[in-house]
Amino acid sequence: MNDHTLVGYQIAKARETKGLSSLQLARSVGVEEATLLNWESERSSPRANRLAQIAGILGVPLAWLIAGEEDEDVTEYDTPNLKETASIESKLENAEHLIKQLTALVDDIRGQTRKFQQDLDVNS
Repeated sequence: MNDHTLVGYQIAKARETKGLSSLQLARSVGVEEATLLNWESERSSPRANRLAQIAGILGVPLAWLIAGEEDEDVTEYDTPNLKETASIESKLENAEHLIKQLTALVDDIRGQTRKFQQDLDVNS
């Protein structure tokens, strides 16, 4: 196995291709920069869930991170385009609106239930 098939090398290569600093990627993943640098230098390895998260952030297939080829160009894996991102944002806004409506409905039902319980307590 050469250095170009190691996970740490692949992470570093993809990170640099995306123009991210080690600190930026570490923050995106939710780890200390030292942890990320340990992964990139093969002193330790990220868990599977972190690898999947890194692949998503860097816009590369998980399989490429794990067993990438030395001559494979990481730039061929593009991140979602602006139209896809806008569509996702729109869906998130709709979901937030529905959550607010449901929260208001739950609060209303809770208030009615409390009032009903108070009426029962008074009449008992």
